[in-house]
Amino acid sequence: MIPDYDITAQALRSRLSPSGLDHSFRVAETAAMLAGVYDVDVSKARFAGLVHDWCKDIPGQELVRLAEDAGLPVDDVDRAVPYLLHGPVASVVLASEFPDLPHDVLAAVADHTYGSADIDELGMIVYIADTIEPGRTHSGVEQLRGEVGEISLPQLFERTYAASLQHLVERRTRIHPATIATWNSRIAGECR
Repeated sequence: MIPDYDITAQALRSRLSPSGLDHSFRVAETAAMLAGVYDVDVSKARFAGLVHDWCKDIPGQELVRLAEDAGLPVDDVDRAVPYLLHGPVASVVLASEFPDLPHDVLAAVADHTYGSADIDELGMIVYIADTIEPGRTHSGVEQLRGEVGEISLPQLFERTYAASLQHLVERRTRIHPATIATWNSRIAGECR
């Protein structure tokens, strides 16, 4: 069951900075639009987009502690770049706070930072929405926006994922092993 959007949005106001809250609202609306285009449950997409950064403003060491307490895998990259844990940790926290939240919504929230080899359509939508929402201005975002509805959802996810990975490489940022595993299995063809 999807919780009331407005009540959840109000709760989110106490969890995120104003800019983070604005981003979450834009992701929610972008996810709803993508879901409409790709025939995925719009209410789930909108809600998952709203709550995808539920734990984004939690300090890094606290994210590590919460992940460890929840039994989530934590490796050296997580310790060096702990903000990446905000998706998986949010999934655990949301499951506790909203016990009836559907599994696919929780998975979409968990997968929006690293992706996953078995990411489903809702997860793809949230990942893409997080990358192309109207506040994003990175190189290539206009091209990705222009491909919505022109190519299949898996193709759009693959192009979005590739653009994200390219951005990490260009910035010489550490790349999480789960990101590499997603690339190798989902994009590079091991699952094809």
